[in-house]
Amino acid sequence: MQIREAKTSDCAAIAQVQVDSYRSAYASIFPQAYLAHFTHEEQEQDWRNLLSSGSRDILCVAETDASEIVGYALGQPGPTEVAPYDSELVALHVRRAHQRHGIGRRLIADMAERLRRHGCASLMLWVLGPNPARAFYEQLGGQYLGIKPWCNNDEFKLNVVEAAYGWLDIKILCAP
Repeated sequence: MQIREAKTSDCAAIAQVQVDSYRSAYASIFPQAYLAHFTHEEQEQDWRNLLSSGSRDILCVAETDASEIVGYALGQPGPTEVAPYDSELVALHVRRAHQRHGIGRRLIADMAERLRRHGCASLMLWVLGPNPARAFYEQLGGQYLGIKPWCNNDEFKLNVVEAAYGWLDIKILCAP
């Protein structure tokens, strides 16, 4: 297993992980109709657009020895909406069959190191309130920072909150 920076040739595989993860991890949170509107093709194009945009965002993938993409992490260096945090983990997804094998932890460690090299000293993230992944972030030492309403499109009118977690010292997340 290796963690590496994503390439445009990875976009289809990243979209597959993303959409499949949404549909399984969020099945008890969102209605099926909402989850069904995410398509592999649309998400693949979104990832291509991100990687070709010249943005400062960092996208890393977890790749097996057989060259299968089984997870990804998206990070953003720079000020967040929660002071004093200066970077955000925007997304972290690992295929269900590969969860609980340390891949998520490795993706976060790698992302934290990359963000640190971009000059970031702290990290925060938002996670859906009912998402059991909150326990994972708490196990990593994330401090609960509060909640906010989750913003979504008006078509589905979903009433969900997001919880924020943060690490004031990004170094504790970095790989040893």
